[in-house]
Amino acid sequence: MTSKSRTILVIASLLMGSSVGFGCNKTPTETRQDGLEAQRQADEKAGEAREEAAKDIAEADRDRAAAAADARKTAAEAQANANEKIREGNREALVGDDTPRGWAQAKIDDVDNMIDQATAKAQGAAPKARTEFQNGLERVKRERDALRGDVAALENSTGDRLDKNKEQFSDRVDRIKSNIRTLEKSL
Repeated sequence: MTSKSRTILVIASLLMGSSVGFGCNKTPTETRQDGLEAQRQADEKAGEAREEAAKDIAEADRDRAAAAADARKTAAEAQANANEKIREGNREALVGDDTPRGWAQAKIDDVDNMIDQATAKAQGAAPKARTEFQNGLERVKRERDALRGDVAALENSTGDRLDKNKEQFSDRVDRIKSNIRTLEKSL
């Protein structure tokens, strides 16, 4: 290369280098700050996206829980209706309603129907209320089971003693029904 060509190349290089410098007036610190600001904005948008996703997931969880509670309640109501029909059929087939056993069984069936209906209602309740309801219901079921044991005493009674036993039996049934209504109110 000739010295004239070399001189032209050196001048052109200097001019190009200085024109590149003219287009960028930022210092390295400013360039770094621009990068940090872009990162901060990206982090902020990512955080907003995570929050929105968490809200969507929470809403879907609530919807799923509500659907599951509705399904449990519907199933419990259907079971309560089936139980009521089964009890009624059994009572009619096995014992007449005019016997002490039939009379007592009808009372116990009323209690069982109330228990089933309350249990169906509890399926839609909050978990804590449902747990407290179940605990109270266990006590009611024990009382109901004790009534079943007393049916034999009614069958063996006659006259005034039968009337007295029926009255006591009815009082106990009424207390159990009251307990069930109280439990239902807690839901």
